[in-house]
This record gives sequence, structure tokens and C-alpha cells, in this order.
Amino acid sequence: MKKPFIPNKLPIDLEATDTIKLMQLAINARVKIQEFNTLLERSIVSESVIMYFSMHESIESTKIEGTQATFDDVLESELTGETSNDVQEVVNYLSALNHGSARLKSFPISTRLFHELHSIILQKSRGQHRSPGEYRKIQNFIGPTSDIKDATYIPPEPHLVNDYISNLENYINDDSMHDIDPIIKAGIIHAQFESIHPYLDGNGRLGRILIILYLLDKKVISKPSFFLSEELEKNKFKYYGLLNNLRNETPSWYNWLEFFLNSSINQANKYVDKLLKIESRYNELLVLANEHQVRPDLIPNIFKKPYFKISDIQSALDISYNTANRHVNKLVSLGVLFHDDKQRNRSYRFYDILDILNS
Repeated sequence: MKKPFIPNKLPIDLEATDTIKLMQLAINARVKIQEFNTLLERSIVSESVIMYFSMHESIESTKIEGTQATFDDVLESELTGETSNDVQEVVNYLSALNHGSARLKSFPISTRLFHELHSIILQKSRGQHRSPGEYRKIQNFIGPTSDIKDATYIPPEPHLVNDYISNLENYINDDSMHDIDPIIKAGIIHAQFESIHPYLDGNGRLGRILIILYLLDKKVISKPSFFLSEELEKNKFKYYGLLNNLRNETPSWYNWLEFFLNSSINQANKYVDKLLKIESRYNELLVLANEHQVRPDLIPNIFKKPYFKISDIQSALDISYNTANRHVNKLVSLGVLFHDDKQRNRSYRFYDILDILNS
């Protein structure tokens, strides 16, 4: 039977030639991410974009774990108040992401933060009884069945977890341990966390949040707006395969980090493209609103809340129900908004933003 794996402690060893190649990729990734950061800082829709990219990250990260929630499901849940296990896991991930981003202002990335985020990730969800906010005290494993004999990976034994986490914390917070580009280091941190697998459930989700928090902490990104789960989910089997290739006597760190950096470059390119498309559509609708005497302040509101009821617009714009209804229905007649078939308590949907995010 397979035995629990004993990972090497951090920092890792890389050949000098591999380090040079990875540093060149990291520079390219930095340039692309900075291009996105700059565009976002100047964007008139930055608030909405950050919200949607965060939500998209939550959907894609939980999808890697097998949930099936979509943008439509999450927005419908916000509208109706009805939820499912899959939607709850997306909401939890988003809550943990926002909590972690806020905590960074006064808090190091450490066990205390891990436990807080882990508790949020598992609340009211399928893993809520699997020791939220506590490192595991029993052996866990990754595999296609519930039998450890079929395991594809068995992490370190429980009594070793605290020691490995302590090493990881030192590596995260002590730059003298490894003078290397933060994006490369984020890839190392994520992989090591996944190999330690310190919790009974939720390790993948917390490990992906850790990437964002580290990049925020090192000022590679200025807001929680750059995420990798979309690219990782697209290449899910490669993602898992390369992580597994680190779990042997000669771990293939170069291959994993090359993939991680290329994923960062690809994701930055996608985000730039999506941001420009969202801005373009926003500007088009402002022109359309002006041409058809639609309140211009309605446009940013449908970008912030694309599934809504008239009462939401009434409240947001501080106008009468009839005025809100009249302006919303102008956009319906123009083919910008669509509504359900209810005669009372009708809800409206602005699909353009979702089409861009899902493209």
C-alpha cells in the first residue's frame, strides 16, 4: 500500500538555467498583469469588473472541485434568496476571498488567517462537519474512491502538519528564504500547501485563494481582481498532473512553475480583453440611453446588478417606482434588458455582461 508522502521543506532547489527561464516568464507575466492593473485603475467600470471577476473566480475555483453552479445560478440566488449546495460553495468562496483581502491590511498570511478562511469556505456547505478551521488530526488522501488503497496521493501524516505549515509560513513571510519573483513564489506556495493538504476538506479552494492573497500582499496586484482558476479549470487534468509530479523523490518544479507562469500570462490577456469589451459595451449603452431619453445613471446600475427588480432600481436611484419602471422598460424595448413572464414582482436580466465574462 502507498505510504504518506514526505515533501521537502521550502525553499526549493532549482537549476540556474531553469531559474533564468522562469524569471524571464515571470517578467512577461508581470508586464501583462501590470497592463491589466493599469487599465483597471483607469476604468469607469472598475468596481463592477472587480466584483464580476471575483465572482467568476469563485465559480471557476469551486468548479475544479466538482460543483456545477453557473453565473446564472448565483445571480438568480441573489435575486430570489433561494440557494443550493453548489451556489453556497461559490458564495462561501467569495466571502472568504473578500475576508482575506480585508484581513491583509492588518494581518500576516499565517495559520490564524488560514483557519478563518477555511471556516468561511465550509460554512453551511457539504464540508461543514469536516473540522472547519482546524488542521486535520487523521490521515486524508486524494483519490477516485473512498478507499485509501485507490489513492492517487496521500499527504503527510497528521502529526507532521504543524511543522510543514510552520515552514510554509516562514517561507511566505521571510523573503530572505528565497529571493525570487513573487509570481514564481506564489506558484511554489500554492503547490506546497496542496501537498501538505492540511485540512480534511477545502484544501484546493483555500490554496487558490492563497495565490491571490500572496500577490496582493506583495503588491503584484493592487486589488483582488486577478485570478487563475479559470485557466486552471480549463487545464484541470494538467493542473493536477503537474502537482502530482512534485510528489516524488525528484519533484518537477520547473514544469509546474512554467505552467503556472504561462497560466498567469494567458489569464492576464483574457482579463484585458474582457475589461475592454465591458468598457466598450458600457459606453455604447450610455450613448443609447442618451439617444432614447433613458436615465444615464440606470446604466451603471444594471452593470452592478444585472438581475434585478424594479424596486431595486427605485431604491438605488432614489426615484419613484413608476419612473424606474418607465426607464427600465425603455431598455426592454431596445433589446438591452429581458424580463420573466410574471405580471407581478417581475424580474429583469441584463445578459451582455455574462456573455462577455463567459466568452
